[in-house]
Amino acid sequence: MLRLMATFVVALLAMPVHAQLNEDSAKQVAQEVKLLVTEGTAVIGDLQPAINSGKVEKDKATPEALVAQFKARYQKAAGAPLDTAAKGVLGDTRRAYLQAFTSVVTRYQPNIVKGGQDAFVPAFFRAQVLKEFNPLMTGKVQAYATNSDGQLINSDWAVHKVMKGSTLVPEVDALMKTGGLDPVVKRSGNSVMGYYPMKLAPACVACHAQNGLKQTEGTFGGALVAEIPVK
Repeated sequence: MLRLMATFVVALLAMPVHAQLNEDSAKQVAQEVKLLVTEGTAVIGDLQPAINSGKVEKDKATPEALVAQFKARYQKAAGAPLDTAAKGVLGDTRRAYLQAFTSVVTRYQPNIVKGGQDAFVPAFFRAQVLKEFNPLMTGKVQAYATNSDGQLINSDWAVHKVMKGSTLVPEVDALMKTGGLDPVVKRSGNSVMGYYPMKLAPACVACHAQNGLKQTEGTFGGALVAEIPVK
């Protein structure tokens, strides 16, 4: 009996712990996710012309250089340096994103340097970073980049696939269908949802056109969604 109880306790300790933030703190974390993902993805966006032409300078594509660019962009946007020593879920979010960002730029450095037309695009980069970020957050925060079914280039990025198991799916799906560009940050059940529409950049429109999808610059191009459990 004692052995069974000990096994049960060990199993409980091994389970991921979902942080129980209050609503205001969760909304702050949602905004942080948006800031991190936006500035991190923009690093690859800045390099896109050079990647497409195969003219990326190697010293500008090292993991160290790309991380430095990310931190510089973050500081400019936030008005303060990236504080990875911060405590709580906010600090966990920053550390996890930085770790995921560094891992992905390290793994794909050869692709970035070799380049070629649409050889390494911001949307793919963002998806890879979030794929690593979410497990690191062990349920405390989840972030998704997704789009409406009618605008998908990659079906793996559909709402029901990217957000499988999330209670926010119906709400996000409905927001997607409106094509609205206004962010929505609110409590939804036992979670805070940060819904941040993304506008189509010229490079995105050009890339998607090659895949037969006609879009207009500046219009709705999917959304970043942050999901944070709350008390």
